[in-house]
Amino acid sequence: MEKTAYTKVTILGEEYRIAGEADGAPVPELAAFVDRRMNELRRQSAIPDARRIAVLTSLNLADELFRERARRQTLQTEIDARLARIGSALRAIPVDPDGDGSAV
Repeated sequence: MEKTAYTKVTILGEEYRIAGEADGAPVPELAAFVDRRMNELRRQSAIPDARRIAVLTSLNLADELFRERARRQTLQTEIDARLARIGSALRAIPVDPDGDGSAV
């Protein structure tokens, strides 16, 4: 059974006690990232309401995630196409059935 670890983090001036797996993701690093993004939005927009900042930051992060997923899918499609071309090129190479180096 996994042991639950608790980490104290501060996001937008509020302290939170976050539960997570002892060997899980680096919660302080994730919290610092979220805090930085929320503070950037607060400075840029002058929105005083923390809840609204949290929602807008979440939407911004979700947008970045969706764009990254689309980019990754595009790259995977490119890789698959290149691999298919390489496979076709390799299958087109004549094979020496005797293994003696003579041409087919």
